Amino acid sequence: MKIAIIGGGASGLSCAIEAAEKAKRLKKPVEITVYESKDRVGKKILATGNGRCNMLNMNDKVCYFGDSDFAKAVTEKYSVKSNLQFFRRMGLYTRADEEGRVYPLSNQASGVLDILRFECERLGVKFVVDSEIKIIEAKNDGFVLNKNHFANKVVLACGSAAGVKNFNGYSLLKNLGHTVTKINPSLTKLVVKDNTLLKPLKGVRQKATLKLFINGQFVTEEKGEVLFADYGLSGIAAMQLSAYIARHFIKNKTVPLVKIDLVPDFEKAALQKAVSEICNHNPEGKAENIFTGFMPKKIGEALLKECKIPFGKSCSLLSKKDIEVLVTAAKGLSFEISSLKDFSEAQVVAGGALCSEFKKETLESKKQKNLFCCGELLDVDGLCGGYNLGWAWSSGRLCGNSLI
Repeated sequence: MKIAIIGGGASGLSCAIEAAEKAKRLKKPVEITVYESKDRVGKKILATGNGRCNMLNMNDKVCYFGDSDFAKAVTEKYSVKSNLQFFRRMGLYTRADEEGRVYPLSNQASGVLDILRFECERLGVKFVVDSEIKIIEAKNDGFVLNKNHFANKVVLACGSAAGVKNFNGYSLLKNLGHTVTKINPSLTKLVVKDNTLLKPLKGVRQKATLKLFINGQFVTEEKGEVLFADYGLSGIAAMQLSAYIARHFIKNKTVPLVKIDLVPDFEKAALQKAVSEICNHNPEGKAENIFTGFMPKKIGEALLKECKIPFGKSCSLLSKKDIEVLVTAAKGLSFEISSLKDFSEAQVVAGGALCSEFKKETLESKKQKNLFCCGELLDVDGLCGGYNLGWAWSSGRLCGNSLI
């Protein structure tokens, strides 16, 4: 039996290993070939976790968008614990940080990729690189790829349009009779409607809490470092919110609002008292300097501009109302989000292959026998923190096990 796996990323490699291991255990003659469009497999793995590979998250909560019930069924079958054992068998040891994010002990994504490659080589999996599969034709006894490669079974594990030029995975699915939902970039930067206030803040960072409001209703909040840019907001906290915004933009056109608490360690009343004390301590001090002990000076200046308080105004001339307005802005600087950065800058994609057209027990197509799909190509995406790679390992392994 010949198996073709389209895509040599996280889901494709884990699928190949799981299938090859099972075939070896059952002594079944199987030829497994991974087709990769790039010049080597696993390139996207190398970029994860800033090169350290945040490969899993110990949190058992299902942190997935799209078809979350489908994701839950798959990740319960191949759990975090199961995935850790999968890597341990191959000789990869890991550590988890205080937030549950799992990294290899080497702290290098290249080590994770090497372990996967070595295991594929040990099990006899073949790699065909620089080979983009543009056409898959279903035949009575299997499939023909690019008019000249035959396979009895095919796995689409080609990832998504995130960070990829001319991605054709969705076209392959559609040509085989499958539905692809509307897609949006996710886990990416936020573009604000009015960037006037942000231009002077380009490159400035601040620990903050970001709260997301859609149609006037609070949705969620994220704590962490926000990075200001001339176009909008970046940093992990902002990118986490993009997962919710991406799904909102798929169905709606209303403009979400992000409120930034620039001093999350202080309640509003406590911050107002502290600012009043600073003004009383140095009445001749300049208004633009009163937040110097809380945040970078440029942000303090931006708050004055937002509140229309003149630069150079002395603290003694700030009224109680002025201080209240400034503190309110510091605790909830608001930006309307007009869009997200495009697919080239996104980590994942919101949307994809309609999960209901695949069997959650095996990931085999309900429309085309012996066609399987795993990983990011499906309509499942997670938050930052190892969830997306977790989905890749789990769905890839389920797919691999179902092939034999």
